[in-house]
Amino acid sequence: MLLPMQKIALIIPCYNEEARLSKEAVLQLHNTTGADIYLCNDGSTDGTAALINGLANSLGRCFSIHYDQNSGKANTLYSTAIALLSTNTYSHIGYFDADFSTPVSEVKRMLERLNEVPTKFLLGSRVKLLNYDIKRKTHRHIIGRIIITLVNLKLKLGIYDTQCGAKLFPAGIAREGFSQPFKTAWLFDIEIFIRLKKKGLLALGEEFPLRHWNDVDGSKLSWKTSFKILKELITLQVL
Repeated sequence: MLLPMQKIALIIPCYNEEARLSKEAVLQLHNTTGADIYLCNDGSTDGTAALINGLANSLGRCFSIHYDQNSGKANTLYSTAIALLSTNTYSHIGYFDADFSTPVSEVKRMLERLNEVPTKFLLGSRVKLLNYDIKRKTHRHIIGRIIITLVNLKLKLGIYDTQCGAKLFPAGIAREGFSQPFKTAWLFDIEIFIRLKKKGLLALGEEFPLRHWNDVDGSKLSWKTSFKILKELITLQVL
């Protein structure tokens, strides 16, 4: 559970997640953490809106936010984070994927670690260690390793896994990371780290090896996406 002085908002962006967003996982997250949960509908065209409204109406500390136009995960996270930070309500802001590829048990472990190092920001890291259950599709793993290798050659962030969708930030650091809209759709996490590096804040980061992570079917990342990502890598070089 959270320390008394901590109030944490967890953002879960949702675009056409009716079939993948688990009611049971949201309920477990609600019942086993003290965090506020924000389910953010990014202009979905399926039954996502009704699903998250039902969850928000039945659970305390669970809220639904709706954006009329689909603008992508990066814009959804930016708009929501800025809105939450402007309330000065939360000590920490985090985000996790709607498919719960990072299971609730790992979210809890990250929150427990945050209790120990409340001034640091935590990045979920999918490192395949002995007896760790990390299940990644081969093409996604290869794309991820190519991205971070190219990024570190130029930008030298020193981060093993920039793209894992499990992150927690103290509010002050989040304000720097979300200081302006993102220029990329797939590599916005790296934009956050570039901003933090410029502010000398990367030293406050900690990669958190996840013990369990599962590549859930239905991901929007594919080989075709890799060409868009290569274009975004060029964009990152001039930030």
